[in-house]
This record gives sequence, C-alpha cells and structure tokens, in this order.
Amino acid sequence: LLANISAVSLKVSGGCIVRGMYRQQTLDSIEDEIRPYIEATRNADSKCEDFVPSSTKMITGLLSKSRTYALSVANNKIWHRVCEHFLKSKLSNSWYGDEARTSVSLPQLSTTVAFSVGPGTKAQGLHRDDDIYHTQHLASAKHHLGRDTMLCLFVAGKKCTKQNGATRIVPGSHLWDFTSPPPSYETSPEKFSRAEMSPGDAFLMLGGVYHGAGSNITRDEERLVYAACATRGYLRQEQNQYLANGLNKIRELPLALQRFAGFGASKPYMGWVDMEEPVKIMNPEVEVGEPEFW
Repeated sequence: LLANISAVSLKVSGGCIVRGMYRQQTLDSIEDEIRPYIEATRNADSKCEDFVPSSTKMITGLLSKSRTYALSVANNKIWHRVCEHFLKSKLSNSWYGDEARTSVSLPQLSTTVAFSVGPGTKAQGLHRDDDIYHTQHLASAKHHLGRDTMLCLFVAGKKCTKQNGATRIVPGSHLWDFTSPPPSYETSPEKFSRAEMSPGDAFLMLGGVYHGAGSNITRDEERLVYAACATRGYLRQEQNQYLANGLNKIRELPLALQRFAGFGASKPYMGWVDMEEPVKIMNPEVEVGEPEFW
C-alpha cells in the first residue's frame, strides 16, 4: 500500500517523503560503519565547487563499506517496488525465428553515496539527475510510464532543515520539456518545496525533477544523508559498481541484492559472462539456477 501511495505522489509531483521509514537503531548502525570513511575523507576538491561544494564530503561505493546500508537502504523493499513500477521495461514481439518472445528487464542500482554537508555550504545549482542518461522527456500534462530513467532514495541520517540545506525541489518539473530551464528561487520561491526531514524519514524522487541542495547557514550542524539511485536494467550505471566495491563484500550480500547491484543479467542477453550470469561466476559454490536470458 505504501509503495502504491508513493507511486501516485511521484507521478503527480515527482517527489514523495515517507515519514519514519527507518528506526534510530538502523541509522546509528549505518553511521557507525560509514563515519570512519567520512572522517578519513578530505573535503571535496574545490574545482568541483559548482556541483559539490568543498565543505561537503561524499562517500561512495557504500555496498562494501556498510552492510547495514546495503541491506536496509539499497535493499529497501518499498523503494524496490516503486522502482519496478517506474523503471521495469518489457520488450514484446522479440522474434527468434518463428517464435515471438517477451523479455522483462528489471531495474538495477545506479549510485550509492553518503553526503556529509558541513556549515557554510553554499546552495547547489538546480539540475536533473537523469541528464546523465541523455533523457529527453517531452512536456506532458500528466505522467506516463516509460519516460523515466532514474529513481532515487534519500534517507535522513540527521535532521534536514531549511537552515542546514535541505534539498530544494520543484514539484511537477518532471513533466516539463527537457529543454525547459529551472526557475529562479529568488524570483519564484512559490515554485519550490523543501525535503525537510527528521532522522529516519526518506525522500523518493524521480530523476527528471529539478532539485538542488540548499545552503547550510548553521554554525555547527551537519546534514547527513544516505542516498541510492536506480536506473533501467539495460542502461549503464552512474557509479561503476564493479570497481567501486570490494567483490568479497559483494559476495556476502543476498543473491537478489547482488543481481540488483549489477551482477545479474538484464533480459534479453545483457551483461553475461561466458554465457552465465555474473552472480554464478561470483558465487561458484552457490546454486543459482540456470541462466534465464529471455
């Protein structure tokens, strides 16, 4: 039911906040596992200041850095169901000789990242995440399935407020033409909303929504967010999961999550190794069944 409600909200506004999705115990576990990487990471390179401010720390490759993150965020069942609604692809009438076949490609993980946003961080420029896929959606009065290439999940590790830079979003902009520029917050503040969240809340967002992190004008507050983005199974992942993660850590994850992370095959015949699913090569001692490429 929650996944269905979220899907309806996403179709209308492009974003949806789910209150209280995570317990504090889970958040504490994720932070315990990721905090050492945050502390060991220098601030972002100033040459990327326009997109990732130098007072922000980004930790990537989280599947092998935090098992709790992998199992509770990247493997979030509600998010997966919403992803399937928007990003599952069905190919019908794929002919092999005189046989018409149907293949279903399931979504896959695209990006994993933790954001530690420090005081003094300036606002990020408004952008659409699905630009990386050259997504050229046309203006539409209402949403229709097939136009999306990305769906993201943002989990508040700490409170996200207007003061510490909660993400600014432009509801409904996922229905605009891909050539339409973002509005100005200074001249049209009424077009904006904020993803203000308490710890444990989650924000789901379609990749076509104009958004950008706000300014952290506090003196001592860190905005801590754990994010995961998914894309269609036949598109390239934004983050190279095969090099971003330690493979021994990936092998410790459930097979379904390994497949979602990109170590499965997308039907038909996408991503195989020696005509086998990568998970079988990764886990030779585990019975994963015969490969299904159609």
